Amino acid sequence: MKSFLATTLVLFSSFALLAEAHISFRFPCPRRGSFWDCPQPGPGEWGLVDYDSRSPVGTHDRINNPICKWPSGFKGPRPVFKAGETVKATMDIGAYHKGGSCQWALSYDNGTNWVVFQDLFRTCMADASNGVQYTLPFTIPANAPSGNAILNLYWNNNEGNRELYSSCSDVTIDGKNGGTLSGVAPLLANYGPGSPLIKEAALAGGDWGKQHFDARKPISVSVPPVTKRHIFRRRLENNN
Repeated sequence: MKSFLATTLVLFSSFALLAEAHISFRFPCPRRGSFWDCPQPGPGEWGLVDYDSRSPVGTHDRINNPICKWPSGFKGPRPVFKAGETVKATMDIGAYHKGGSCQWALSYDNGTNWVVFQDLFRTCMADASNGVQYTLPFTIPANAPSGNAILNLYWNNNEGNRELYSSCSDVTIDGKNGGTLSGVAPLLANYGPGSPLIKEAALAGGDWGKQHFDARKPISVSVPPVTKRHIFRRRLENNN
């Protein structure tokens, strides 16, 4: 009897984890990610590890977490992406929900302002599978300024609960020394009762939220140039 109960509890626990586990970055590392090759927590930080990085930050009914979930990541080397480079991100997928709409964005001010630089509507991760890793390429803008930044992948799923995912990674951009990055502000759909609703694709008669994505506001973010001293200091900080 005890063995049966233990097996039942394990099965129910597995189903619960699958229900809560959907998608997140695997590479580049998500903030406070639990993967072995991600920046490791420092003394007293082990309780801050995110073992549920694949969960949505919100649904249309409620906001579960702030965008990016965490105000900072653990200290450690950041991946360096060159302006104009195409990067093959690796996504850790629990449930792919028949794909959805992706927005890639950069923030140079720790999440105060975001600039969407690439979109993939309706078919983003639509050919993935549950429980596997998936390669998802994106291209850093050729005019992206140099500096430490947050890379964010926003994802609205096609099927299931109406959810928003936000997978953030601390990165360094190797581009122009100073400049302006322009694009649109991200659409935060299915993120609390006051947000735009994107319905399930199969039930929406072809309505995938185009009118909401088309209404995104233009945004430009300026990054001041840095001196050689500041560049040297930043390299030291990134390697510690």
